[in-house]
Amino acid sequence: MSMSLKPRHFTHRSESTSGAGRVQPARTTTGCECADGERALLSSALGRIRHVFLVASRRMPGFDHGMLQRLLNLAAGFERISLAVHNGEAEVFRRMVEEMGLGAKTEIIEAPSGAALWPWAQDRVAVFENGDGVQVLECSDAGDYTGAAAAAALGAGRRALPDLPQPGGNMLVDGKVCFVGADLGEGRIDTGRAIEVIACQPLERRGPTRFEMTPGDLSWRQDIDRSIAADGSRQPVFHLDMFMTLTGETREGAPRILLGDPVWASALIGVPLPDGFPVKAFEQIEYGLRLRGYEVMRNPLPFVYFDDEDAKLREWFYASANNCWVECLGDSKGGEAGGCRVFLPEYGFGPWAALKATDDANAAIWESLGFEVVRGGDFLPLADQLGSLNCVTRILARA
Repeated sequence: MSMSLKPRHFTHRSESTSGAGRVQPARTTTGCECADGERALLSSALGRIRHVFLVASRRMPGFDHGMLQRLLNLAAGFERISLAVHNGEAEVFRRMVEEMGLGAKTEIIEAPSGAALWPWAQDRVAVFENGDGVQVLECSDAGDYTGAAAAAALGAGRRALPDLPQPGGNMLVDGKVCFVGADLGEGRIDTGRAIEVIACQPLERRGPTRFEMTPGDLSWRQDIDRSIAADGSRQPVFHLDMFMTLTGETREGAPRILLGDPVWASALIGVPLPDGFPVKAFEQIEYGLRLRGYEVMRNPLPFVYFDDEDAKLREWFYASANNCWVECLGDSKGGEAGGCRVFLPEYGFGPWAALKATDDANAAIWESLGFEVVRGGDFLPLADQLGSLNCVTRILARA
């Protein structure tokens, strides 16, 4: 295989932590003690977004190239924005939101210096409702402060502490159904709804393999399995929200699902999928959903790469438009989606200008469903680190 080099057009930041010591978040006895069956997880798509939570951190991929500002601009139309920051940087971020004209609707939540604030908020916080109102279900990691900050955005005592991992990106919640990625496989998450497990046949995960950048030169390696959690995984991407999106209901009341299609994206951008790519996994998931009566539409899901010339390493990743914000209104059945919106990350920038073709195709699909499309700009820095728009945020309230 020989393809042109694609170096990053932004500062590459790793997910390594700073040298500062972590502190354990305070545990209180005033959190929610409701039984699992009383919880109703907040919908992933139904209703206007009112309140969004995210972590402001210099560790955010693309921070030096305006990624945080891009996220805040997308959230500017919502009623409330909660921004978790370390107290030593609070004034810096407070000035930023003031300069953007968002000071009146943005709450700065200060975490102690050295507290662990995880940039991928979706994977540390879930939101549910019960008789006591909206609550935050935190990560079970006692050293993480992200959930405590999200709970503070909702008010004192809005916390529940689970005894299981909290990978929020591996769940999608409809009004009637909770879709769960097979690698999570927890039936206790939301017993108030039917559980649908999304799965494929177990996949092999390999480490970086040698390939010929030029004929006869095997000095380069490529890592094509970064998005598979572990050997034997039963989903082609380690989080469900990276390849599947809820788009409302059909006239019959079944959820309409948008399922990523890497083969279609490959044809649009002219980049062949590498050897060993799990094409059949996506086909198996589509077949299983259709067999259970769901309406499935496919959308381009590019699988692309960046090259590190110093390390001679090519790292593949998904440039996912499925990882988006969706607002479905009650009248969105049958394609008549008056007032519905979708906020789409885009990727046709820098060395990957070819991805404008998939950006446009994804926008056209949503428009065909009657959605207003809000384009998000360059999200390649997040995709490079195996995430995107939905991964770095958590919706705390919908209308």
